[in-house]
Amino acid sequence: MNAILIIAKREIALLFHNRTTFVFAVILPFVSFLFFNGLLRNGVARDLPVAVIDNDNTAISRNIIAQLDATPELKIAFNPISQKEGEVLIRTGKAFGLVTIPKDFEANLKSGKQVNIINQYNSNILLPAGLEYKAFNKVIGTISAGIYIQKKMKKGMSRQQAIVNYQTVNLSNHVLSNPYTNYSYYLNTGFLALFFQIFVILTTIYTLGTDLKYSKGNQLLRMTKGQLSPLIIGKVLPVTIWFFLVGLIMLYSMFVWQDFPLNGSKLAIITGLLLFIIATQSFALFFVSISKSFREALTIGSGFAAVSLSFSGITLPIFAMPKILQWLSQIFPFTHFFKLLLEQSQQGFPLYYSLNSFLILLVLCFVPLLLAWNKLKKLFAIGVFNTSI
Repeated sequence: MNAILIIAKREIALLFHNRTTFVFAVILPFVSFLFFNGLLRNGVARDLPVAVIDNDNTAISRNIIAQLDATPELKIAFNPISQKEGEVLIRTGKAFGLVTIPKDFEANLKSGKQVNIINQYNSNILLPAGLEYKAFNKVIGTISAGIYIQKKMKKGMSRQQAIVNYQTVNLSNHVLSNPYTNYSYYLNTGFLALFFQIFVILTTIYTLGTDLKYSKGNQLLRMTKGQLSPLIIGKVLPVTIWFFLVGLIMLYSMFVWQDFPLNGSKLAIITGLLLFIIATQSFALFFVSISKSFREALTIGSGFAAVSLSFSGITLPIFAMPKILQWLSQIFPFTHFFKLLLEQSQQGFPLYYSLNSFLILLVLCFVPLLLAWNKLKKLFAIGVFNTSI
């Protein structure tokens, strides 16, 4: 116990006085919280500039323009005098869409003819293009419904019957991964947890790796009378406790400061956070054990943490991946913590749906450490990284 306390006190001092660990453990986590919480603070893009050419200039065409401008996603920023000028605005990125209302639009509409409104947008810019297309369809759909209902009512049909005739099947859409369709809720949940994991794994590797780099590992092992357990506990536990506090601040920034939805269990999320930290540290110890140098351990650890984003389902659903990648995704602690966060915050699943994530995180807390144990003991007995291990 005395050896654990001595080593732990030493690690706490290094955590705040060593320049590198201070940057990894203190400065960068809080910088990332401020950056990502500010990056998408509006949740979704608003007031995307679009251009409109009104070749009809009638009451109906002006009403369409007013409704487009009234949508939160769009802002009528340009009124080009020609189609060519409008297309230049899209190509140069000044406008995300070009809406063209043809001549005689109102007259043809009143005479019962089918009319067209042209909407052009740059599909290479996925997010703005998707929002512009969605907002345009919503406005035109609403106007079309209104015109249809008015025509039927003039023929003696009740308003309710006209509505039913226009849309006989109601749509009930449910977005699974991002139910609030809010990019801040969904992406920030992933990015904050991802960068948090990177700082945990790098700090843990640095904590163990520096002693091995400077041939001090055997001195620490002598302090614990050849026992690896107190050495690992003394070195890793202060980092665990510190990042648990940092993680709580991360959760506070999400659920209090940014007011992310929290429809599930707070205790489940906090417990998952602790398991996530320990599992990440377990992998850090494993990477130290298989590395031939301090630099190699840092490289493998940072690469593992960064690539875990691709296997988490945040960009491509796990069920859509090839089978081998679906299995591979299960070894990343981030996959299960991100799933747990979504289930217990935005999706509001009952707790038993998240038991699988808890169990896998618990397994990942021990398996990498067990695989690394003998090699770690040899490393610290030698006291330095050794290419023969």
